[in-house]
Amino acid sequence: MGRLFERCLDGGEVNFYSEHGRSDFRSLEQLYENSDVIILASSLKTLPGRMKALAEISNKIGGEKIVFDIATFKAELIPIYSAFSRECKVASVHPMFGPGVDCIKGRRFLVVPIPGREGDSRTIGDLISSWGGEVKYVSAEEHDRLMAFAIGLPYAIGLAYLKLSLELNLGDFGGTSQAFLETYGKAVLNDSPEFIEEVIERSRDALKDFVPLIGTVDPRELLEKIGREEIEEAYRRFYRALG
Repeated sequence: MGRLFERCLDGGEVNFYSEHGRSDFRSLEQLYENSDVIILASSLKTLPGRMKALAEISNKIGGEKIVFDIATFKAELIPIYSAFSRECKVASVHPMFGPGVDCIKGRRFLVVPIPGREGDSRTIGDLISSWGGEVKYVSAEEHDRLMAFAIGLPYAIGLAYLKLSLELNLGDFGGTSQAFLETYGKAVLNDSPEFIEEVIERSRDALKDFVPLIGTVDPRELLEKIGREEIEEAYRRFYRALG
């Protein structure tokens, strides 16, 4: 995701800090001193520690900065933001797309305000809008609950089907639907194993809620809710997705 922002943000200099890859700074302190906007794109395992260190640096050095993370889940990160200097504008952000997109213009961003610092989220939302992003504000509680269904559940289903398809050699027997689901499962594996495991683990409750729904599906009810025109367009997109 960091590379995506480097590719898509015109008119600004984008630098990186990493302990394992490309790094343009020797330390987090040097990063803080030389940045106007800091986007935290670490894994959820390392992110809390990085944020706490940056919060200490912000109070030590001061200065007006914009700081936000782009993690998939937010609950444990939100309280850490209260430790940042009041000069910093802070919020938690979730880009609703992956690094495979061509640009961020027109893409949706969820912005999660920090309690007591809600005005900061508007500043960050305005910044994202200036990049061409579409901003929606949502609480941390609602965000994490719905992300378990919107991301964790599809990941688990896609990978479970891929495993089944490989074990039963379904590619020799399935049609378009089988190919679509297997392709999706393979695409999920483009993310790191650590990220995938993290997302599925945090979505266990959503998986438990989903399984009983399988036996209650009524295609006629869904037809009425969605409408024939949208269904036909989905069918065309379904085939286009496989080329």
